[in-house]
Amino acid sequence: MPVTHFITHQINKEAQKPAAMVTTTANEAEVDDYCHLVMSQLKGTFVQRASKRYGCFNPEVTRFKGLTLNWLNDQQSFLSWTKKISEQFADMMDNTELEIDGYLAFATEELADTDKLYIFHLREKSNLCLTADMQLSESRILDFSNTGFVLCIDTSALKKEQEEGKRSEEKYFTFSFGRGDKPIQKLFSDFAGFIDTLDTEQETQEFLQIVEEYASTLPEDQSAETKTKVIEYCVEQDKQGEAVEFKTLSGQLDSSAPEKFEQFVALKKRERREVRPRSESTMNEGHNSELAQGESVIKTDLIPDRKSLKNYLRYSGKNKEVTLSFAATALGSDISFDPSENSLTIKNLPSRLLKQLKPESTSD
Repeated sequence: MPVTHFITHQINKEAQKPAAMVTTTANEAEVDDYCHLVMSQLKGTFVQRASKRYGCFNPEVTRFKGLTLNWLNDQQSFLSWTKKISEQFADMMDNTELEIDGYLAFATEELADTDKLYIFHLREKSNLCLTADMQLSESRILDFSNTGFVLCIDTSALKKEQEEGKRSEEKYFTFSFGRGDKPIQKLFSDFAGFIDTLDTEQETQEFLQIVEEYASTLPEDQSAETKTKVIEYCVEQDKQGEAVEFKTLSGQLDSSAPEKFEQFVALKKRERREVRPRSESTMNEGHNSELAQGESVIKTDLIPDRKSLKNYLRYSGKNKEVTLSFAATALGSDISFDPSENSLTIKNLPSRLLKQLKPESTSD
């Protein structure tokens, strides 16, 4: 992982006090094995989260973006930029009842095809350790499992937007909410000028409807297997922080007809958007991330909503008395639903449940 910068500043504000306190560091951290280990942990936490949102900068909120572009254009150092961001964010919390404790960690990495910037809200926790003379002592360590918000910007795409002089519709800005402190996380999102440009839930729901239509064209024994393969692939891509490429997925579903599913998805997307059919030459443009259709665009990839994916294969819900979860394939066979009565009839109950429901037989 080619980390190029890493620096942390401490930030603290108590609810009863009017001002937030920022303790900035004088130098960047050395990019060594420890630094790469921390980045690996933090990126792993970020990538595997299901709470990520995708968008770009709000054109009406220019402060954060302007400072970031100044750094990217070498008008200020990375250290100076991180200090200004930390101090200005702290200023926004003054005279509020918000509270925060921890660190803002700023990091950059250079990849083969792009550069990325990360801002992590880090928290600590207490732990015990043994000293050199074998005595117990308390220590403070980073609590990776309790990482707060995470911001990720594709800085290569941001610079491209600036050079072209027009707002990019790319999803180059990712924001992820962590555990707790929702008001603080929303404040930082607003401070950074993040706005959503991608509704992953809506796009995933549309994709799953298309998957259902595709599965209905297959023999019954292949239908359920195909749907399971689609969901497993999408979930795995999401955990890896990668988009679902319809071309790749299509090849995995049917090696004898690797373009079949991809073309079916494109056809159904065109029908939904009332776009005229593609020409034969356009049909073969499988390497582009988007296929132009007149003034419309047919997307050939998907950033999935993990919750929608899981709900597609299983129905689940609970109230104070009942918790239910069952495979979607059971509906219509072992489980039937009566919408007029809002009731379920369940057959083939699990043996463990039957043992609890039936009284033990007694011998004479």
